Amino acid sequence: MPVRGRKPKPRELTRDRNPRAHDWVDVPNLPFTEGPGLPRSPNRKPPVQPPRATRPLGAPGQQLWDRAWRDAQVPPDADALLVLCEQLDERVSLRVKVLREGNWHDRQALRNLDHQVATSLRQLKLDGANHRPMTWPSPTKRWWKALVEMPHCILWTETDWQFAADTAFLVAAFHAGDLRLASEIRTRERLLGTTADARRDLRIRYTDPDSGAEVREDTASVTAMDDYRKMAPDDR
Repeated sequence: MPVRGRKPKPRELTRDRNPRAHDWVDVPNLPFTEGPGLPRSPNRKPPVQPPRATRPLGAPGQQLWDRAWRDAQVPPDADALLVLCEQLDERVSLRVKVLREGNWHDRQALRNLDHQVATSLRQLKLDGANHRPMTWPSPTKRWWKALVEMPHCILWTETDWQFAADTAFLVAAFHAGDLRLASEIRTRERLLGTTADARRDLRIRYTDPDSGAEVREDTASVTAMDDYRKMAPDDR
């Protein structure tokens, strides 16, 4: 089906009254060699010594209590965590009863308790979805090496490098198993220009270094209204 509207003019026949506001930025296609390295490891808060529970817990509840205080990035809600640990102990005893007696009432109660425990784990962020590796995964190291060698990194400022470093922590968590970060990482990589399509949106173009092209960034200029009136034909 043909495209509606006037056919576009060839590039050599187009005439712009004013400089284009968003022109291309030409960057020599040479790897950038002055990029910083990754931090030594993903920063993580030192483990917290678990306090003593105010009520006695069984073995499964005590293990969850200790793990929550040890692995949490922020101190958990002690009261909510204690209730969750007690529910876990109750679940273990109820499951043993269901396996022995097979009462369908107990089986239904076990399913309801499973749902409550799973919901509480998500609310307290203890379901294992919040992955933060202690060391940089190998795929993350390869991603960073490819990122810092992009030719247009020569245009980056200190804030751009900080944005890239913050993105590296998300990429490390994604490589550790937190797949929920895929959308955020994709958005950030588009802003960083990691793909040819993203660089086209950013109006960044790699040029042949042998052609003598230099890094150029045109800035838009606004034509004063009086000057525009002088250039316009007088129809009066």
